[in-house]
Amino acid sequence: MRRALVALVAAAFALGIGSAAANWNSGQTAFERGDFAAALEAWRPLAEAGDARAQAALGSLYINGQGVAVDHAEALRWTRLAAEQRDVTGQFNMGTIYAGGLGVDRDYAAAADWFRRAAEQDDAASRFNLGVLYARGLGVPKDDEEAIFMLSTATIIAGDPEANLREIGAAAENYAYVVMMTMEEPELTRALERTRAWEKEFLHRYLSRRIRPAEPRVGLDPLPYE
Repeated sequence: MRRALVALVAAAFALGIGSAAANWNSGQTAFERGDFAAALEAWRPLAEAGDARAQAALGSLYINGQGVAVDHAEALRWTRLAAEQRDVTGQFNMGTIYAGGLGVDRDYAAAADWFRRAAEQDDAASRFNLGVLYARGLGVPKDDEEAIFMLSTATIIAGDPEANLREIGAAAENYAYVVMMTMEEPELTRALERTRAWEKEFLHRYLSRRIRPAEPRVGLDPLPYE
């Protein structure tokens, strides 16, 4: 009887996982064809059940007014729930909310904190945004060495041909050239040495992730850098 009960619980758990995956996929398909209301309908039950990926997606829909009216309070609520579960899209979006003052007082220090959390998970867009903040001294001390390190590592991450991050890579590279023009050689050398050391560590992480397929990301755009 106990074995039968364990088997029943395991089967129910597996069905739950399969149902959640199906709901996420149906929402993703709807989102990609521009049917945001259907995406919201598919993702909301997952978000309410605590799925961080769905929570981040709902936050993005509320920020952009896709399938719902723009609602910054709801956007912040869902995005924060995702970010506090270490969802990288949620963390990036929290940074964007604070940097853009979307329903909150603009707070570059808070933005930098959330971007840093996502950057530690090898998020190219967050590293790019941190590079911009360090170059401008927004929310963090102005630090060209740190800016170049973040921008250069963003370019490395974006270099993955399967990541579809060419625009971020190009933007990071172009912005890095602008910052480099006013740097002293020792400072630039340190930044590039740090980048080379980081790249070796990143390569190990990248290869270990190759066995897992990448998941589509439903999030916001990087900060403007002009």
